[in-house]
Amino acid sequence: MEPNNTDGSIGNSESGASPASGREQIAQFMLQNESALRRKIGAEVGRSPGVDADDVFSTTLRRVDYAAAKGSFAMRSKPEAWSFVAQVVNRAVARHRRRAARFAATVAKFAGVAEAWTEPPQHDERAELVGIMNELMRTRPQDAELIQHRLRGRKWREISAATGVSEEALRQRWSSLVGRLRSRRS
Repeated sequence: MEPNNTDGSIGNSESGASPASGREQIAQFMLQNESALRRKIGAEVGRSPGVDADDVFSTTLRRVDYAAAKGSFAMRSKPEAWSFVAQVVNRAVARHRRRAARFAATVAKFAGVAEAWTEPPQHDERAELVGIMNELMRTRPQDAELIQHRLRGRKWREISAATGVSEEALRQRWSSLVGRLRSRRS
């Protein structure tokens, strides 16, 4: 990325700039501001159960790159870029929160509980959950292990290191598991 001009614009904003150079500019902006972006995401995610800041960061990078690639966002100034990235972060956090809430509701319904857990499960619920986990450990031990890691709040990177499975494969396995739980509840 070229240094800022005195008017706050970034780089050479000729009308004939190629989409690739726009993508490169936004990519450089994102790399240069990664720590600030991660802090913002961390603040937005806060203590949201089931929402991983690394997942939100990854989603944000993909969505900003997609917008730059298709030409719906061009890097003109840092304030404008921050405004756009903040909107993407807010939407990504909201989407991840909805996904986590749907998963908690799915697990609760699968377990026969009326609502998703906001407090630790009571004795009867705990026994039911133990039964579900025992069934999973018997039939699909990798899924049981994945659920245990996620319930402990571990990040995909940490789970990957612990299991020796790539983050992408873990996300796919998680998505499949959630789908199976949803279909079983229907």
